[in-house]
Amino acid sequence: MSPPQITQLFRWRHRLNGQAFSLLRAVYDPNTGHAVAVVSELADSPAHGITYDFADVADAAVPLLRANLSPHLASVLWIAHFGDFSSHDPGGPETFTAIALKVEGDGYRDDDQGDRRLTADEVTRLFHGRPLAPVPDVLAGLEPLT
Repeated sequence: MSPPQITQLFRWRHRLNGQAFSLLRAVYDPNTGHAVAVVSELADSPAHGITYDFADVADAAVPLLRANLSPHLASVLWIAHFGDFSSHDPGGPETFTAIALKVEGDGYRDDDQGDRRLTADEVTRLFHGRPLAPVPDVLAGLEPLT
């Protein structure tokens, strides 16, 4: 049996740049209560810079994880995802960065300490051996946000 997963677009409010949306893909391990969430920045979002405001990204995504994976999440490994789908000026390789967020009060706080790069192979292992599908392929199969 494969672990519960979610794939969807979601809206969030960037504290510097206003309304934004991103692609959320997550997997949940019911044995540990741990989830891994990959948030892809999208070029057609009205605001960019998810790593400048990842705490707000996570605060907006947690209710989706709780509703679609489990209300009993123990922890989440947050990963920011970038590639040629992220920028109007594609120039770099696809990257994954584990974002070290701290839980504070009723939300997250990001102090930009402890973030680290991950390889695509590491992300595949975190998704229980399933590689992430290319973002354009995923977006083509999703309903647009309204």
